[in-house]
Amino acid sequence: MGADLEGLSAIVLSHGHFDHCGGLEYLLEGAADLPPVYVRRSAFEDKQAVNADGKTYRKIGIPWREELKERRRELLERSLRWSGDQMEILPGVHLLGNIPYTVDFEGRPGNFFVETGGAHRPDYMDDEQLLVIETEKGLSIFAGCSHPGIVNCVEYVRKCLPGRPIYSLVAGMHLLNSPRARVEQTIEALRAMDIPVLVPVHCTGILAIARMKEAFGETCRLAEAGMVVEI
Repeated sequence: MGADLEGLSAIVLSHGHFDHCGGLEYLLEGAADLPPVYVRRSAFEDKQAVNADGKTYRKIGIPWREELKERRRELLERSLRWSGDQMEILPGVHLLGNIPYTVDFEGRPGNFFVETGGAHRPDYMDDEQLLVIETEKGLSIFAGCSHPGIVNCVEYVRKCLPGRPIYSLVAGMHLLNSPRARVEQTIEALRAMDIPVLVPVHCTGILAIARMKEAFGETCRLAEAGMVVEI
């Protein structure tokens, strides 16, 4: 797209899935240095998803974990910063992790696992983190996939940064394969939050995005590849 990636202040990896981290390998090509790369430690676990047969698994973790050449690996490792549960990485720029499950209709993911020593345990995505930026109009929230549930995510922001209005929410909301009832519950919860700018993307799914556009009108902005969001 011709975007200039020089002079970045920081890079934030939302969670350890291939479609949210894999592109970083290409930024390393020809780079003399990288800005700080913020990621939670558990993002580097051997993340897998169960296949439709319910018996076999496929890898969905960070694809460049074992494939980087030595110089690029050294460059990346020098830049890695382990994210905490709540930290301010730049003035007015916050990372929030370890998102709790508190909303009754947003259950834990059931098809994600971590393999350790040949055994699989459920992956409840404690590596997922939110980016929150303070603006003159309020907080701008960015979420990669919202695996713990988008309502849980927003409520966690409210808890960690209390007393501040939320101005915008740009998020994958992981509603792609959710039943309509779950989508409607999410819409009603977001409506009660009265967020002025709502941008559902990625794993929200086209049907849920369309329903949100119908429900919220001009409050819901439709985004596409190459769109610039200025805050």
